[in-house]
Amino acid sequence: MVDNDFAVMGVPVSTCPQARRVLRGVFIAWRRLSRRTLFLSSELDLELFFTPDNPLYLKAMWRTWRYLVTRKPSVVFVQLPQGLLLAEVTAISRRVGLKVVADVHTGFIYPISPKEYILNRPFHVHLRRVDLVLAHNILQADLIKKKTRISSEKVVLVYDPIPRISKSTGLSRLNDIDLGKSVVFPASWAIDEPLNYITTEFLESEIARDHILVITGSWRRNKKLYRKLMKVIKERKAGDKVVLTGYLPDEEYYHLIKHCKAIIAMSSREYTLPHALWEAVATEKPFITLGTETMLIEISSEYPCFFTMNKGSLRRTLDYCLDKEYQKAYSVAKAKVEELRFKSKSTLENLVKKLSEIL
Repeated sequence: MVDNDFAVMGVPVSTCPQARRVLRGVFIAWRRLSRRTLFLSSELDLELFFTPDNPLYLKAMWRTWRYLVTRKPSVVFVQLPQGLLLAEVTAISRRVGLKVVADVHTGFIYPISPKEYILNRPFHVHLRRVDLVLAHNILQADLIKKKTRISSEKVVLVYDPIPRISKSTGLSRLNDIDLGKSVVFPASWAIDEPLNYITTEFLESEIARDHILVITGSWRRNKKLYRKLMKVIKERKAGDKVVLTGYLPDEEYYHLIKHCKAIIAMSSREYTLPHALWEAVATEKPFITLGTETMLIEISSEYPCFFTMNKGSLRRTLDYCLDKEYQKAYSVAKAKVEELRFKSKSTLENLVKKLSEIL
């Protein structure tokens, strides 16, 4: 359903029939809607309430209060890091008897700047007042328990649902590119994505002779990084080797990653599994990734397509996994994709079981 007054958006039909028998709930997000939230709400057959408000979130708080006291859903999921959202929903839940599930994104529990610390740390106490806390990976689950002293029974590990990609996709641009010779980096243009390093390493690799690096996402989110990146591209006269797509509609974006040779799925931030990893699973593509502790635990240190931030590391990984030992790397990646697909499905089923126990 669509309710413009409350900024409620309809979501696709759930592929988890157990969820439809258990839930009558809503997933609330403020300011920015993550793909994880979009797909998780779909899989759990939750209504999606999104209001793109700015701090101080006065409009978002009013709309959220009005929605909850009017609709009274049985369970409310909240997308963090907005601490005010968590505080408001837990306060309302005590009045009207709602069950609350907090989906903790990394910035809320692991701040990397004074601003993040100031905005989020005071609200950690509210996590103790919810019924379940969702963690995205093993290391993050351990961190949540350590920092908040929440009982282990309340913390549920739930990997991202696998994106459901339509078979009928198309691309209205990039017609002059051989997608089979493209390496795609799905960028959010955030500070944890070292685009300068990635671009420089790609251009110094052997595969750059006949491959193209395609960087997606809206560069307007980080104009400073965009200017630095363009400087690198111009200095190396690599305008024909590095393509910045800007924002792509889902149909075109999915067409790109379905037909590319490999996906760079990485974040330099610990306690994070990039969503691009699950897109690589959905498209069964080899993925090149940074060897953070989080990724080494989740993927296994034996995976051949890890790299570090040391000079030359990504270049060597690209050449090994996409040229010299492509078939070997592809076979290992294919097996890893199936393993990740199973982990995503099983943790989602476990979440539905946990929800049935508290409702």
